[in-house]
Amino acid sequence: MTHPKVLLIGGNPGRWTWKDRLQDAPYDNGIEAWVHATQGTHVDHRSVTLDDVNRHDIVICNTNYIFKPGPMSKYVRLAEERRSNVRWVSLLEGDMRDYMRPDALIRRAFDASDLVNCINRHATEALQHITSTPVAYIGIPYPVDGVRACATPIAERQRRVHVCAFVLKRLNDHIVARQLGLPIDGYQSGIKRRLSETYRNWKQYRTVLDKQAPFAMAKALYQDPQLTVHGEVPMPVYYKAAGKNILWINMDERFTWGRYVLDAAALGVPMVTTRSTGHGDVLFPDTTVDTAFDVTAAVRLARRLLEDADFYRHVARQAQERIRQYDAPDVVRSLYQHLGV
Repeated sequence: MTHPKVLLIGGNPGRWTWKDRLQDAPYDNGIEAWVHATQGTHVDHRSVTLDDVNRHDIVICNTNYIFKPGPMSKYVRLAEERRSNVRWVSLLEGDMRDYMRPDALIRRAFDASDLVNCINRHATEALQHITSTPVAYIGIPYPVDGVRACATPIAERQRRVHVCAFVLKRLNDHIVARQLGLPIDGYQSGIKRRLSETYRNWKQYRTVLDKQAPFAMAKALYQDPQLTVHGEVPMPVYYKAAGKNILWINMDERFTWGRYVLDAAALGVPMVTTRSTGHGDVLFPDTTVDTAFDVTAAVRLARRLLEDADFYRHVARQAQERIRQYDAPDVVRSLYQHLGV
């Protein structure tokens, strides 16, 4: 069987094929996983041309820039002008609530597609009312075996708590973690010295040069000696470090693709998370709370995980068994079936 030629149009700069980044394939949990899983090609939004599109059988377009009129107009034009035998898939990244805005360009983009790939199972039905194009919950291929190889056995884990979101993004995770009486590990990105980030950096940190400004801000805001804030690291380093923690807290309010939930499941680390993630009550049904504000329930579940060894092992084992449904081959197969290829 001949594999279809797949093009991913993404937001990160660069033009590359799956062969160029073989070292990333076992760990890549972002949209670029589609390139690895389909043996495809990646081209960024700025560089992609109609000729790029027409040389492929399937185009998966990340709609991360859907709310920026310039990039979005280009996206729609490419979808509408492509050859008729090129299948176009709109990959909805971000919070699915954003796509419910009344916006003619969003509707036009969806209508120009052969398939809308909704990444959160709660949103599929509502989004289908925007367009006549089929909307399906497919998601993003997940590298189960690569991430699982970074796991730490339960007996060797440290009694430390990992808060999943960047610490300057939300407080909910820390509110839960600090009540557990254990050291806390969090992460934060530094300042990126890019022209496009200049205004945002100045507005948020009052500097455009000091890469350490976000960490100083986090220290001042939290004033928690139990909290260690780490900088961004390569994915395999992150998996190995975070996988050593005994527990993860992910109080996510978004209806998005819950990558932290998938990561914890693959590593076999119990997590307290939220229903909105879409993965929470699938992979961690016994430790998922209704909303990001349910901190009392989250603390109660986290304490049970720390105190009840049998419950801890049950939650870890169940997540590792259920993560297989998100494995790359199964997700790719689902996409091809929906497209009829």
